[in-house]
Amino acid sequence: MAINFSTINLEVIDINTNAAPDIFINQNGITFSKRVLEDLNYPQNVQYCVDAANKVFAIRVCKGNEAKATPFSKPKAEQTTTLSCGNKNLRDVIVAMIPGFDAKKRYKVTGEYDAENRVMYYDMATAEESYFRNNVGKAE
Repeated sequence: MAINFSTINLEVIDINTNAAPDIFINQNGITFSKRVLEDLNYPQNVQYCVDAANKVFAIRVCKGNEAKATPFSKPKAEQTTTLSCGNKNLRDVIVAMIPGFDAKKRYKVTGEYDAENRVMYYDMATAEESYFRNNVGKAE
């Protein structure tokens, strides 16, 4: 069966950006995928928010003079990689919401973006164990 190439609508794949706005939690802290930065439009400052009862972590874009504003991203041209945060206080709050958390494992949670309010939400109850790329398929 021949393909009618005139009906094909190609989209260019951006190989520099993750497909999903993921965060990764491990022993050293939290890593935000480049997609998180892209969706939030590389904000200079954010507020880290939590709803412990519902096990939700969120990142809200804010101005630098707002309460508990935290420096986040460099401008798009300068932020060439993922963003890592080694703040122990933040990590402790997040891992407390991961069911069955094991400090020896790495976890991934995919966010959902609320564009109107510029907030990225993470349902920590959906955290799943994530393996580093170079460990895939290796026996422990």
